[in-house]
Amino acid sequence: MYDILVLGAGISGLSAALHAAEKGFHVVILTKGAKPDGSSNYAQGGIATVTEKTDKFEFHIADTLEAGAGLCKKEPVNILTKSGPSTIKQLVKWGVQFTPSPEDKSQFDLHLEGGHSHHRILHAADLTGKEIMRALLCKLHEQKNINYLENCYIKDLICEGEGKNKRCVGAKIIHQKSGEVESIYAKATILSTGGAGRIWQYTVCPPDSCGDGMAIAARAGAALQDIEFMQFHPTSLYAPKFKKPFLISEAVRGFGGILKNDKGEEFMNQVHPLHSLAPRDIVARAIHSEMQRLGKDHMFIDLSGRTPKDIKSHFPHIYSKCMDAGIDITKEWIPVVPAAHYMCGGVLVDTWSRTEIKGLYACGEVAATGVHGANRLASNSLLESVVFAIRAVDDIEKSGITKDKFTAPKSKKETVSFAKAAYWKKRKKMLQDMMWTHCGIVRTVAGLNQGLKVIEELQKDVDTAIKNKETENLHFLEFLNALQVSKMILIAALRRKESRGLHYILDYPNQDPKTKHQSIYLSDKK
Repeated sequence: MYDILVLGAGISGLSAALHAAEKGFHVVILTKGAKPDGSSNYAQGGIATVTEKTDKFEFHIADTLEAGAGLCKKEPVNILTKSGPSTIKQLVKWGVQFTPSPEDKSQFDLHLEGGHSHHRILHAADLTGKEIMRALLCKLHEQKNINYLENCYIKDLICEGEGKNKRCVGAKIIHQKSGEVESIYAKATILSTGGAGRIWQYTVCPPDSCGDGMAIAARAGAALQDIEFMQFHPTSLYAPKFKKPFLISEAVRGFGGILKNDKGEEFMNQVHPLHSLAPRDIVARAIHSEMQRLGKDHMFIDLSGRTPKDIKSHFPHIYSKCMDAGIDITKEWIPVVPAAHYMCGGVLVDTWSRTEIKGLYACGEVAATGVHGANRLASNSLLESVVFAIRAVDDIEKSGITKDKFTAPKSKKETVSFAKAAYWKKRKKMLQDMMWTHCGIVRTVAGLNQGLKVIEELQKDVDTAIKNKETENLHFLEFLNALQVSKMILIAALRRKESRGLHYILDYPNQDPKTKHQSIYLSDKK
């Protein structure tokens, strides 16, 4: 029996585990792969925080609310922004090395990104997520009261009681090397499993981002909120022969990169006052619209206004990756295309990261804190991941939940199969194609309804597996999670009869001032 079970080993999960261990809690943290390889490692841009005297919390709050298209929750936004400086101090204490200012090594170098009114993006070159992960993992291995388990797939949460008395007491996990199912019990469980970008055909998200955390929370009875708002990053690298998805950071445009079509025309000038640095939802739709207008499959970023030396020093990773794809960004325009990137909604939580189920917390991309509203402001997500992970642990300590007496029952021995991998992967591909076609950057009511028809057909495969008692299968479980989350997203999108932020639907092109946040449960119908 552990004090705290942390499901997921990205920045949010590691921050929660470290903070809990430093408070003396006995912690176990699980990761789906052989090593942490979630979205945190992919984060290039940085972490948005007010540090300069010329910047203010009020400016950061205003930028966040503006990007969120009127749907951000003000209390968590205030908490997020005002916790920034102390969070940076904590990360530095844990060993994170941010890039210093070239003018003053005692200060941080600050990037400017889309939607921000000031330079406030702390970064570690263009590999900020990787640097934070490196530091947190090094610190984690110093802790004697943290158990770290790899190659663990979460099958389901373990809950006791019903209704308001329901409590999460752990999770059933699958050891992916052996197929053995194990029940891990804990006084409190923190869900930090990441997002659902891999539900879409084109994405810059890692393979683990399949919506697993949202699915298991929904099956346990937790509400999801704002899941119709999937952020499509405007600029993923367009290189069909380069099979690894790769994101061209917002900071490239903040550094002077200009969006152009193949004729060299700057099409963002007619779209938004901030031109190429407009909020992501606006830029993604503009690129999509320009591609359709010209019949092209990508647009470009022109960095010719900066010297090769500056480009290589500020974006060494992006430069290297583009060179691997045969593109020299010091001499050529960067070909880019929008791709699924970040889930702004997720498992509904309060300002202390508590879900509706006692003992179950959620933080990071899997959670719906309300700070992102209908569209996430660039580089707010890394800050959110740490701030609300720390708050989750603080609430666990304050609540005294780990002092509750609880005896873990003996669990029966179970195993799962790894058969029919190709069968379930094929169906998952059908699901991804459908979500990109019918629930992508631009949506229609007819398209969303067609998507639900595809879900109904794919559900027949699930029903057949249940009838044939073939559900104890890892590939089936992965598909089931993706199917259930996709269905809930489609229903949420149909319910929102307006266009707002990342949800742009041709049947309802305007905002409806009366609409608010939408909560959805697994049992909900259209």
